Amino acid sequence: MALVGNLKDLKLANIVQLNCLEKNEALFTLDLRQKVGKIYFAEGNIVHATFGNSEGEEAVHQILKIKEGPFKVENDVPPPKRTITTPWSNLLLEGLRIIDEATEAKGDALTKFSKDIKNVNGVNGVLICSIMGEILMEEGIANGKRASAAMAFITRKIEKIGRASKFGTFKTGILSGKTERKVLSKWNEDVVELNVDSKASIEVIEQSLLKAESAPR
Repeated sequence: MALVGNLKDLKLANIVQLNCLEKNEALFTLDLRQKVGKIYFAEGNIVHATFGNSEGEEAVHQILKIKEGPFKVENDVPPPKRTITTPWSNLLLEGLRIIDEATEAKGDALTKFSKDIKNVNGVNGVLICSIMGEILMEEGIANGKRASAAMAFITRKIEKIGRASKFGTFKTGILSGKTERKVLSKWNEDVVELNVDSKASIEVIEQSLLKAESAPR
């Protein structure tokens, strides 16, 4: 019987440890719709992995970055090939080290982005979240949790419509109120919401967003 769950409830590191210590021959599958990740266990180790176009250790490191998503673990599934020889414990430690370094670098980039965009005339608040709604940066936004969940949902829907209609990917959207507007934009893989004055220059804001997106992270 397959084990089914979500990574927000059971971390991948725990799944890896369980299957390796038990020496299970098993397949872990993470289905994110846009990408599917697979990790094969055999002989007490991780022996093969894929994530999108990546495979081997790089695929494991990328899957380790995912904090939320539906997964399934099936027993008695043999690996199609072997692309990993590093012991599972060393593989996890290296993956977590890479994540820590990337998180620190991303935190610095988020802080700089927020500071730069807040200096644009008319921008009153900045909220940055992941595509799943996890808040990464919040400043001057009321009801941040509700706002992040709403903007992530809207962005996913717009991107889905864009793919289905072949219009292309979502870049920037504007929601207008009586005294204020909200600008929604993608920043690499994340989502940005800006609260701006009704008279603020959207062209200047879009240029600032493009500049921030092209900056090193």
